[in-house]
Amino acid sequence: MDFQQAIKDPEKLKVTLLRYMKTEAFKVWAGFLSFVFAIYFLFSSGDFSFLLTLSSLVSVFSFLMVVVKIESCRSVKGVSLKMMECYIAIFVGRLFAIVPFEGYLPFDKSGDWLYQLCEAIGLGLACTIVYFCRTRFASTYEPSTDTLNHLYLIVPALGISLIFHPNLNNFLPSDIAWAFALYLESVAVLCQLFMFMKEGQAQEHTSHFLAAQAMAKLLTFIFWASSFSELSNPNHYIKSFVGNWVVVMQLVQLLVMGDFIYHYIRCIRKGIPVSQLLCSDNV
Repeated sequence: MDFQQAIKDPEKLKVTLLRYMKTEAFKVWAGFLSFVFAIYFLFSSGDFSFLLTLSSLVSVFSFLMVVVKIESCRSVKGVSLKMMECYIAIFVGRLFAIVPFEGYLPFDKSGDWLYQLCEAIGLGLACTIVYFCRTRFASTYEPSTDTLNHLYLIVPALGISLIFHPNLNNFLPSDIAWAFALYLESVAVLCQLFMFMKEGQAQEHTSHFLAAQAMAKLLTFIFWASSFSELSNPNHYIKSFVGNWVVVMQLVQLLVMGDFIYHYIRCIRKGIPVSQLLCSDNV
């Protein structure tokens, strides 16, 4: 049943909405949105920079979904270990830039401690998933489908960060670490997308994970697209373009995930499991 047709008929609309409410995607996102509203009213001062904290909350939520699913199913099937190891490097780099320094923190009240706490929790959850893949549920991990060498992503991201990095902390190692985390995060999801293609199917929890990561990156993109000039140094030939480069790299991730998100949304609209998003006959 097409959603646009259902809008024209109240009875059909009721049936359609009830069908959507029974899907796992609806329950996941409805629960998260309720949580976000509570966090916003409790810990935010309403500043535009809350988008950074919100982005981090969405990201942590995505990792929590995967951990809960793995623990309940006692299996890491469909989870890319390579991607999770990339995220450990991402969280470490970002925490090195935001815990001892304030240059990359939100001006919002949530930047006092909540933003850093979210990133630390994200690191803990990523480490937990890697532990599950390598030790606890190692027998369910499928290395034959997780074939993209993440060093091909890590090394270039590090190399670019050595050249194109802001200086909001005025401490070179932390500025490079922040840039490295951002550049690596822009391409880390490629490991999971390649795994989807190898397996010919997508697990629901990893699909929700990627959708949440896309939303988190969209929020970050909106913030830095409106504030990128703060990252640039007009007195330096190369660093005068750093802000533009940062925005471009975030846009790259959104473009990389564009096809996946298109099919994810179509699955939601049609009320079919997102695990079938690679099945062209269905979506």
